[in-house]
Amino acid sequence: MKRLLVFPILVLLLFTSCTNFRNIEIRSVKLNEVKLISTSRAMVDVEFTINNTANTNLVLQSADGFLTKNGLNFAQITLIESDTIAASAQSTNRARFQIELLDPMSLFSMGLNIKSWKMSDFEINARGVIRTSKGGRKAFKLKNMPLENLTKRF
Repeated sequence: MKRLLVFPILVLLLFTSCTNFRNIEIRSVKLNEVKLISTSRAMVDVEFTINNTANTNLVLQSADGFLTKNGLNFAQITLIESDTIAASAQSTNRARFQIELLDPMSLFSMGLNIKSWKMSDFEINARGVIRTSKGGRKAFKLKNMPLENLTKRF
C-alpha cells in the first residue's frame, strides 16, 4: 500500500515545485539612475515591478549582450548585480548594468542630446540566466528585440 502512494506523491511534488515562467509578468521598467564612469562607460540602475506568481524566489543570475542600432553593435551591456525577486508576490526590484560604448564616435554622430534619441531605433541581442531558490535555472535569449518592446517580451 505504501508503495502505491509513493508515485502519486512524487508526481504531485514535482508539479507543485515547477516554476511556470510564462505566468511571471513584468509590469513596469524605469531607468532609475545613470552614472557616467568615463566617456565610453556608464553604470545604469533599472527599477522594475514584477508579479512573481511562482512559489520560488527568482534571481537574474547573469545577463550580457549588445545594444544595436541599424544592425551595428552600439554598446555592450553586462549585468553587475540584481535583487532577489520574492516568491508569490508583486515587488519592486533593482538591477545594475554596466554599459560600454563600442565606438564613441557613433555617439557624436547621433547627437549628444539623449532625449532626442528614438527607442525604436535600438535593438537588443542578449542572453541570460534566471536562477530559482530551489536550484532550477532558465536560460533566455533575445535576438533583434526592439528596445521599446523589451517588457512586452517577458
